[in-house]
Amino acid sequence: MKPILNMTAAFAAGAIAMYCLDSTAGRRRRALMRDRVVGASHDAADYLEGKGKRIAGRARGVMATGGLDRKSSTEPDSDAQLRERVRSRMGHLVSHPRAIDVSVEDGVVRLSGSIRATELDGLLTQLTEMAGVKKVHNALTALDDPGGSDDSRIGPEAASMEPSKPQGPA
Repeated sequence: MKPILNMTAAFAAGAIAMYCLDSTAGRRRRALMRDRVVGASHDAADYLEGKGKRIAGRARGVMATGGLDRKSSTEPDSDAQLRERVRSRMGHLVSHPRAIDVSVEDGVVRLSGSIRATELDGLLTQLTEMAGVKKVHNALTALDDPGGSDDSRIGPEAASMEPSKPQGPA
């Protein structure tokens, strides 16, 4: 087995030498190989620099929070902060977030107001999984909205978009 391996290695070395030392195209081939090696080394350096920056940023974050033994930085510091995070998340999940009233007490979130029935389950699931939320009390009124007819009952921004009708004879 060893003589076959030696012969294969010698054949490969000869082919590489012939490829690179060719009198007509060897210079071009060597330049292409050099450019590829330099490009790959630059790509590797850029990759490692990016990883280093990410690691340094994470280390600064750990130092800023006081270490790993404290509570997670994703945990809200107060009920007011949790309320704002809930309102922010709702802005991505429901079509009329202003129609929902949010109150928070000791990590218990209470929702009241109106919401489209198709959006209710997704909202409750997302809010239950949020950091800092211990429980979600659902006091929302789910409205069926097959054709968009419930917009006037959902929130003030939808109602204000309806044209006002004149009252009485003109």
